[in-house]
Amino acid sequence: MRWRSRKRDGGLSPEVAEGWRAWSVVEHDGDLRLSSLTRAENWEPLEPFAAACDRRHHDVPGRSCVCGVYAAGTPEDLGRLGRIAGGAIGQVSLWGRIAEHRRGFRAAVGYPARLRLVCVVCLGQGVGMPASRVDRDRSAARERLVPLCEAHAAGRPLPPSGPVEQRLLSTYAVEMVPDTSIERIRRPPRERSTVPYAAAAVVAVTLAIAVAIVLGRGGAPVASVAAAPKASQHTSDVQLPLNRSSEGLISTPRIRVLLLTPRRFTQPRCGTLIASGVRRVECADSRADVFVEDVGPAGAHREGTCSPETVQVTLSHDRVICWRRLP
Repeated sequence: MRWRSRKRDGGLSPEVAEGWRAWSVVEHDGDLRLSSLTRAENWEPLEPFAAACDRRHHDVPGRSCVCGVYAAGTPEDLGRLGRIAGGAIGQVSLWGRIAEHRRGFRAAVGYPARLRLVCVVCLGQGVGMPASRVDRDRSAARERLVPLCEAHAAGRPLPPSGPVEQRLLSTYAVEMVPDTSIERIRRPPRERSTVPYAAAAVVAVTLAIAVAIVLGRGGAPVASVAAAPKASQHTSDVQLPLNRSSEGLISTPRIRVLLLTPRRFTQPRCGTLIASGVRRVECADSRADVFVEDVGPAGAHREGTCSPETVQVTLSHDRVICWRRLP
């Protein structure tokens, strides 16, 4: 894996890896949050999730450790989750220090790129099925949502999943996973027929997933190292095609642009390069090719305001504006 040029904060910006994950969906005080399957850790909206290791003091992910943000390489691999399956699946962007394995990745930092509510029961059986109803598990401190398909809702008068799913997408500012990706979640028939249901087998399935998807047989080397950005830091943009919609930037590029946008802005500010500088246009405009990366005072410290990725500098009254190319 290649690493890109230095950022102004002294770290390194790696290329982004794309994987697939499952989460639980919890609700607390009316707010929806994605939660890790095996730990009570929430993924906060519009903040990169930075992994940490509780057992050792080392860079995450470690070569001889199982720490890191887990992601499978393909949707098909989510069919192997078994009894630890969650109610939401999605594509996830990974960056920072990344270990690439036979069936997926471990990474220092991640953020969902696309999400979809799926039937918990079907996913546990190795089949991807969009959810149509939502049940709730109130047995713990946090209320867990239990998305179900019509068959597993069994005629119960449960609320539809659509409004909940739209809230989740809006909360994390991401797109919906298409049906074609959901249909790819299929565990091979010979594996589906041997799913164990005893309590002891749950532990074995969990270990098998960690070994098969993440570590692989014989292990794999950790990719070249870059310091993982903390959740509060801005991170680099993604070299991916930019999707556009009437609402502006979407999917992974939108998230990375949002994270790079100055905190005083609630939305990215975009423009198009012209001979005399930059003309302001909406981010959804097909002409948009740059966005505001930073704004600072013009004058003696002007050189320290913009980063090496700045492609154009303009002045507005007593402020200098740094424009960076859209991913």
